[in-house]
Amino acid sequence: MHLSWNEADIAFFDMDDTLIANDCDVSWKEFLVDAGLAPEDERAHAQRYWDDYCAGRLDQQTFLEFQLRQFVGKTIEDMRALSCRHFEARVRARIYPQARRTIAAILERGAPAVLLSATNRIIAEPIAEAFCMTDLICTELERRDGVFTGGIIPPYCFREGKVARAQACCASRGTTLDRAAYFGDSPADIPMLESVGAAIVVNPRGHLLAKAQEKGWTIEEWRLET
Repeated sequence: MHLSWNEADIAFFDMDDTLIANDCDVSWKEFLVDAGLAPEDERAHAQRYWDDYCAGRLDQQTFLEFQLRQFVGKTIEDMRALSCRHFEARVRARIYPQARRTIAAILERGAPAVLLSATNRIIAEPIAEAFCMTDLICTELERRDGVFTGGIIPPYCFREGKVARAQACCASRGTTLDRAAYFGDSPADIPMLESVGAAIVVNPRGHLLAKAQEKGWTIEEWRLET
């Protein structure tokens, strides 16, 4: 089924480089290094993981251990405060105006708009709030005795993990993925894009652009205002 996004029962949105011209996994580490909360070498490590992600060779377990290192032993209040600082310093100015308008239109007609991200909840929450999202589906972090362990609560909300979480969300709302829209930007989004009735790719390049053209998916070019 080919569906227009403004006809969908529910719309799911990837976060990094879809709603925002930013990758929060990289900017989070840069923010921590600049604040003196992480060692300088983690800046380069974050970039290497980003390169691995773009090349489709990301080692999920190693990446998560690295990405969540500064969460270990911290409370949710501690990390939410840092996340809000990261959002203001690194993210707010990178929001695509087209993303704001699209989500506002979806919400105005009464359909849910859901942020669906592999990023963990602490970092993703301020972005979901900035867009007035109906819901946030993301990677959930494990806590024990009131502090983060550095682990996640499976499954990791990535690739097929996103599809499973989105299917469950649709079922809870009395609809299905073929009545849903999904906005994504990377080859990692292909499982979701292939699962929905309305597939929208934002600023696609390379393999994803070719795939979108082959499949007849909607292509959007979103830019920051200058």
